[in-house]
Amino acid sequence: MDKNNLHRCKTLLGTFVEIELSGDVSEGDLITLSEQLFDEIERIHQLMSFHDEDSELSALNRLALNGNAKQVVLSKDLEYVLQFASELNRLTQGLYDITIAPSLIRSNQLPNHLSVDVDSIDDIHKLGSGADFTCENGTFSTDKRLCIDLGGIAKGYAVDCAMDKVPADIYCCINAGGDLAMNQWKNQKMTLRYAKRANALKTVKMQNRALATSGNYYRGNQSAIIKPSTKRQVKFSGSMSVFSSKVMVSDALTKAMILSSKSQRMMLAKYYNAQAIKLNRLGFVKLFY
Repeated sequence: MDKNNLHRCKTLLGTFVEIELSGDVSEGDLITLSEQLFDEIERIHQLMSFHDEDSELSALNRLALNGNAKQVVLSKDLEYVLQFASELNRLTQGLYDITIAPSLIRSNQLPNHLSVDVDSIDDIHKLGSGADFTCENGTFSTDKRLCIDLGGIAKGYAVDCAMDKVPADIYCCINAGGDLAMNQWKNQKMTLRYAKRANALKTVKMQNRALATSGNYYRGNQSAIIKPSTKRQVKFSGSMSVFSSKVMVSDALTKAMILSSKSQRMMLAKYYNAQAIKLNRLGFVKLFY
């Protein structure tokens, strides 16, 4: 049988999700597999979307904002992602923090369907941080009022879950708005963007199966990178890209490394067996670990 190829795209996770498949199977088999992968991504979206008022995350946020989030039973998927976020919060001494949702709401980068009080930075400082909750034995607990946005790591986790369903003999590449995984990645090349202009692209070799890139080039005067200690946006030019074995890890590390010192970046790269590339606004490599 000749090798068949399939390229499909759907709108999920607040972005375009592209799936490329190739293998010695029928086109129908590839279509069926692609639907299974899209379904898995949508399943995670329904659990962890901040924008979806009916998601498990929104239900948790409502409890946490009302001071009722003690011993909240979690799905295994949400528990796994929250535990990872908590670990990275500890490793970065609070620089990586998933409770920055109120700051993103205040800058209109997230909807305020939960009616969070964000009239001032002082109001936001009254809420809890990523160090103020525990997540273990299937339950979430906090004594503080707080609001969580899983954003990119939920997207990355969804891609990871989908990739786990791909047979080893099928080539697969999933790209969810820059959060990318490729099962046959060795000797493959990818293009990294470092500015908004059309030619602001740099080609690099894949260093691992997962890649994520963060940059402000499509956000105008806004930034999704929030410094937890000040609750304010961190403006930066260029981009940060991270290769690792999991898209969730790569996505989280792009944000953590933007906020970290050189020694912290090196520690994180070693701990997660990751490789990071920082491109400045002219496309020059500023670091590579």
